[in-house]
Amino acid sequence: MSDTKNMSGFVLVGIDGGATEVKTHQVLMEGSADAAVFRLGAVCASRTYERLVGFRPLDVAEQLKQRGAVELMPAEKEQARRYTEATAETVVDVARQASAQRVLIGMGMPGLKTPDGRGIDVINNGPRMPDFLDDLERCLADAGLELVGPVSRLGSDADYCGMGEEYAASGMFRDVQHAYYLGGGTGIADAMKLKGGLVPFDAAKSWIQKAWQIPSCLGPTFEKLASALGLSSIYANLLGLHIATLTKQNRYPETEALKGDALAESTLEGAALVLAELIFERINTIKNGRQDLAHRGRAYLDLNCDHPYRGTLLDRVVIGQRIGQIYDEPRFATAFKAKLDRCLARFLLNSGDEQLRERYLDGDGLRPGVIAASKLREAPALGAAIDAVRSRTQPL
Repeated sequence: MSDTKNMSGFVLVGIDGGATEVKTHQVLMEGSADAAVFRLGAVCASRTYERLVGFRPLDVAEQLKQRGAVELMPAEKEQARRYTEATAETVVDVARQASAQRVLIGMGMPGLKTPDGRGIDVINNGPRMPDFLDDLERCLADAGLELVGPVSRLGSDADYCGMGEEYAASGMFRDVQHAYYLGGGTGIADAMKLKGGLVPFDAAKSWIQKAWQIPSCLGPTFEKLASALGLSSIYANLLGLHIATLTKQNRYPETEALKGDALAESTLEGAALVLAELIFERINTIKNGRQDLAHRGRAYLDLNCDHPYRGTLLDRVVIGQRIGQIYDEPRFATAFKAKLDRCLARFLLNSGDEQLRERYLDGDGLRPGVIAASKLREAPALGAAIDAVRSRTQPL
């Protein structure tokens, strides 16, 4: 496989702009852009965003009111500058390590994007940055880097996870027609492949909700209860500690459960139940339309029961990011994987749907291979780079 910088004189990079840290990876491409496969290169760089003392994000409700006419205060402008400079530093670092002066960039960021997709005008945990990509491109030019082309847009990490699974050499969407991806990290990233094509959740919002929107059977949303951050937050709360304290002590519910900590074991067991509920919700909604369950709220009940993919049986459910790692590691098999599999089997047994039972169950247990752990590291960054290549109108 050829390194992109040798192939066409540039380095292809994918940027994952998280809430607290930006991570930039070199991505290697083999084949022509319309039929390429991708994998991560050896070069990467990251920066933690420097926090401005006293900066607090504007209330989200007020941010929503200002969409299209964002009014940035001086502190917000300064925090945005620090975010932009940290991002630029990672790109410069990767280009330097790859001995390249030209870069092609794809980038994902949290928050609601501006109409042109090149900025952010609503975000929970950071400054609004309506001119983010313009400012980033100026920083890179000042550092002496040449762009192969402008960064086309800021994408969704969830959509980029789906792209990674579809187009990366080791992607788990590549050999199936119908699949659902659940990535559990800071939040939960949802992605779907149906009838052979990627289906963004934003394009399917009339009939299916994202994991951060749906209350689970336990009350809070699936994301709050079953993301990696959610697990650590719940465990910290049970111990009466701040999550930062546990992180400094390198204590996580999955590792503490192996030591026999009853609270950690219960945290994992609860997450297994909630994730099984979410996976069943996806399997059932795709085949039969959303369920009539009042505890999921008015917005859920207002979803269309009918949709273009009704009758579809998923070939595979893919679990990625940290939750996928926990599911895949043999040492957590008893504490987590076995419990999740048993809970999902019980949901399927209780569904009353014989097609679902036949497809996904072996006796009373889950059929092997129904759930698979993602093999991709840093899926959002990988997907961002893939999008940068596939969205270009000019040949590389």
